[in-house]
Amino acid sequence: MAAFYLKYRPQKIAELDLVAVKEALTKVLQRGQKPHAFLFCGPKGTGKTSAARILAKAVNCLKNKGVGEPCNQCEMCKEITEGRSIDFYEIDGASNRGIDDIRELREKIKLAPARAQKKVYIIDEVHMLTTEAFNALLKTLEEPPEHAIFILCTTVAQKLPETIISRCMRFNFKKANMGEIVSSLRRVVGGEKLKVDDEALTEIAKAASGSFRDGTKILEQASLTGEKITALSVRNILGELESFNSNEFLKLLVKREAKNAVLWIGEAVHGGVDLKMMVTSLIETLRKILLKKIGVPEEIEEAEEIGESLTTEEVKKLIGLLSLSLQEMGGAVIPQLPLEMAIVEWCDVDLGEKMTKKTGKAEETEETEEVKVAEEEKRAVNQGGDGKVDFLEVEKKWGQVLLGLRSVNHSVEALLRSCRPANISGDLLTIEVFYKFHKERLETMVYRKMVEKAVFDLFGRPLKLKWILKEKIAKKKEEEENISGKKVEDDIIKAAEEIFAGEVD
Repeated sequence: MAAFYLKYRPQKIAELDLVAVKEALTKVLQRGQKPHAFLFCGPKGTGKTSAARILAKAVNCLKNKGVGEPCNQCEMCKEITEGRSIDFYEIDGASNRGIDDIRELREKIKLAPARAQKKVYIIDEVHMLTTEAFNALLKTLEEPPEHAIFILCTTVAQKLPETIISRCMRFNFKKANMGEIVSSLRRVVGGEKLKVDDEALTEIAKAASGSFRDGTKILEQASLTGEKITALSVRNILGELESFNSNEFLKLLVKREAKNAVLWIGEAVHGGVDLKMMVTSLIETLRKILLKKIGVPEEIEEAEEIGESLTTEEVKKLIGLLSLSLQEMGGAVIPQLPLEMAIVEWCDVDLGEKMTKKTGKAEETEETEEVKVAEEEKRAVNQGGDGKVDFLEVEKKWGQVLLGLRSVNHSVEALLRSCRPANISGDLLTIEVFYKFHKERLETMVYRKMVEKAVFDLFGRPLKLKWILKEKIAKKKEEEENISGKKVEDDIIKAAEEIFAGEVD
């Protein structure tokens, strides 16, 4: 049995779910003279290929003579629908991207159609063509045969040469809104005679992220049980279990409850929650909160209280942290680690201070005369005659900085093992970092404070830190580690688990 998204693929312009595209194509088809080249741009799953096939039928329909909707009853419409027309070509730009492929196309296109009025060439993922192939295609688009029509489809129009774009009539397929996706789903529900709650369709539409195809796939998966599809059953399929409502997690972040937020994430992962989907949902909620704060009307009933508890700047910062964690999840060995790091930074957890409290050291103590003398002696040893910290001394004692941090936070020490002091200018200490991932973490407020404190404790003078990425060394080290089968993140991954193994109260 055909998949739902294939079985219920639109076959007429009127069945297209993107209203703007439907209206624009209708106007074009009502004209007597049609463009020789179309460009369909937009995200995956928004109906580009479906619209291209409908257009191919419309210009060749024997009943409607190429004006208006295809009848889907004549022999030409049937041949194109079933993929057996010898005058209809669907080409994958990713697989046929070379100049030889386009040259072969140019030779074939010169021949008149065997049966149809127009030869139609759909080139999907056209942005994958090589520069030479684009140049060859351009010549055909500049002087196209009267009997040929090109339909170029792409998800990244910016990768196409401007010369190609300028010779096409462009249609922008935007991400579908909730109403458009629900309307598309109802067509499938009616055709399959499924029992579905309205709330369930809304949940599917949310998860589809603007893609008709993704929404239809989720609906098909939910239908496999043969039971009525409810919002709860959809959330279970998506990995968003009822006991792990993302708004509850957001409330923990608002209260800056780092430990509880990290524990919540651990339980969610164990319970089968899709973290990427959950973080995407959080970002969408925060986006609505942000828009409402600047006066754009948004429905955020469940998150109303959360929105009132955050300032505009806090919402922006949290969106940034969650977006960064979402980007890093794909390459993380421990999937939840980027999110846990974001939690620590958002809650501004001073791990160094907490460890001090654990070891029984007073947060504030009066300095005895002996302590003052010892500090002065340390300053005299570590500073030059002008009162500044000597760089050679920093290089010599860098290992002691690492040792000092080991008792405070193992992950910071692990990060610094792949760094080295580069220079001191006044009160600015420049440190070379070999990996971009490490640099981003060390620049966070929590880690920067810990390193600055360790430097001050050792040298008796506050220094500002500047992190620079040593790209050449970084590339060399990365190549060496790839050869030996290691991963660039090994040090941080080994130590990162200890961040949450009792350091955060």
